[in-house]
Amino acid sequence: MSDNCSQEVRSDRGGIIALIGILIFFFFIVLMVAGSLGAAISQDTPVENGIGVVEIRGTIATADSTVKVLQKFQDDDDIKAILVRIDSPGGSVSASQEMVEAIRGVTKPIVISMGDMAASGGYYVACAGPKIYANAGTLTGSIGVISQVMDLQDVLSFFKIKVHTVKTGALKDAGSPYRSFDDADRAYFTKLGLEIFDQFVSHVAEARHKTHDEIAAIADGRVWTGREAKELGLIDEIGGFYSAIQGLKEMAHMTGNHTLVYPKKKTDTLLEELLLEGSSRIGAEIRDNLEAIIHRPDSFEYRYTTR
Repeated sequence: MSDNCSQEVRSDRGGIIALIGILIFFFFIVLMVAGSLGAAISQDTPVENGIGVVEIRGTIATADSTVKVLQKFQDDDDIKAILVRIDSPGGSVSASQEMVEAIRGVTKPIVISMGDMAASGGYYVACAGPKIYANAGTLTGSIGVISQVMDLQDVLSFFKIKVHTVKTGALKDAGSPYRSFDDADRAYFTKLGLEIFDQFVSHVAEARHKTHDEIAAIADGRVWTGREAKELGLIDEIGGFYSAIQGLKEMAHMTGNHTLVYPKKKTDTLLEELLLEGSSRIGAEIRDNLEAIIHRPDSFEYRYTTR
């Protein structure tokens, strides 16, 4: 009887010790994350030698938040310079162009820093900056346009679904997934794609001080490493985030310590901050996967895809 009791006590103690160990582990994880979040100074906090950091992550769907942050940093006297950090495969053509316009509207010293990827629309946006930094292994380039159209006729037929279309022009429903993609549609979409492609090539040529033909000759949609991009004259320097910060400080004639300032997030507690960070990453993954499967039939994108 006593042996059974002692075994139960030892078992309970072992479970308690394991639970305490797990709690301590998660406590230190929270502290580590909190420390990293704490480095992101609120924009409302007065700082000296502030460097505003604008992050463009994931598929580019809208320019609204990026434009607003750039404008706030531009108007904030505590912000002496701005770094735009891009980690994106690109996306919307118009959103990419709006970001370019906003970056070019900044009068403070500004540089571009590439993360793992700044391809297609991500590279288009990067070209708005006077100086581009990339790691040797960054994937960039992918100068080109893509439009993907689904044909759902077999699916509709299987489920015995009919779609009736009333239109006022032969091309009004061009690219519709409810009918075949015919030669007229292809010619129409190709013409549109070439026009949007020409805008991309012209933009890069102007930004990188090259001729239209020089950029067109390499614009076959492929990505390059940062090192290859530098050899092609598509970026300026090989270096990571902090190399870009140092270069920005020199450009802005900043001496001494600096403070990195990130946009203020609308959260009140650390828990909310952690949940927001986690949900935003999960949301980005879900969004990117959905966009890889379903595209608007009239959508042209500056987007790199391996799917």
